[in-house]
Amino acid sequence: MTGPRNTVTCTILLALGYLGLTVQCQASDPAKITHRVDSRMVLVPVTVTDGKGKTITDLRRDQFQVLDDSTPVEIVSFSREEAPVSIGIVLDLSGSMHAKKRHAVNAIREIVTRSGPQDEALLMTFSDKPELRVEFTRDVEAVLDPLLFTGAKGATALIDAIYVGLQQMKHAKNPRRVLVVVSDGGDNHSRYTESELTSLALESDTQIYSISIHEAVTNVQERSGMYLLSKLSENTGGLHLVVRDRRELSEIAAKLSTAINNLYVIGYRAPSDFLSGKWRKVKIRVENSGGERLRVATRSGYFPD
Repeated sequence: MTGPRNTVTCTILLALGYLGLTVQCQASDPAKITHRVDSRMVLVPVTVTDGKGKTITDLRRDQFQVLDDSTPVEIVSFSREEAPVSIGIVLDLSGSMHAKKRHAVNAIREIVTRSGPQDEALLMTFSDKPELRVEFTRDVEAVLDPLLFTGAKGATALIDAIYVGLQQMKHAKNPRRVLVVVSDGGDNHSRYTESELTSLALESDTQIYSISIHEAVTNVQERSGMYLLSKLSENTGGLHLVVRDRRELSEIAAKLSTAINNLYVIGYRAPSDFLSGKWRKVKIRVENSGGERLRVATRSGYFPD
């Protein structure tokens, strides 16, 4: 006759959205513990591009270095992933976008037509306020329909639009979540503050990919919007690309779409104080034997749950 079964209870904690996972297991009877598992595994999504925005997909594990709160950690898993994506599209249709709308719609078309069969998308537009046009659907090209009959006018509630867009991403069905923002200006009509938006973005499990249309170098409002989108993309592990000529929007959008659909996923075991609850910074470095400087996009950090 066998003795009582020593059951094991596991607690699963999420960090870095769906890509970070900590597993702690403890036997139900402490007197019979023979082995304790405490893996503290963190998985980090990483996108690497060159100076022209081209996605680099042929890097090796030994070319990456990971720092968790400035502490070098060993990479224990490494893969390249093309997982289904839930894409939230946030398009600026304020008055300044009137002459750029056709090019912006073509950019959105580039993104949705490159989507996979398991991807889903939603559409939000904004001027004075954000407006949800299409809820999440696997018929991703359906997000283009409302854009054919919508004009561009009014002020620019950029912060509100991104804030509401991040809230909508909570309804996504795919584990990987991306918010794509296309805008040509800074905010001049929002209720939420930049600080409130930054806090939500850091806590979100959504990467923000953005395109700034910045044709007038001396335009202060365009420049402020560009800086905001750049910071949000950097903090959440997305990419921020700048368009100096509206005719280049489709080309830039194609590069952005390629980056969204090509990720490295790096796994490591966090240091022993992982569960302190404090914000932890993550930094990924890449060595390139070719000499060209590469751009690494990943989340700036995470709060352990």
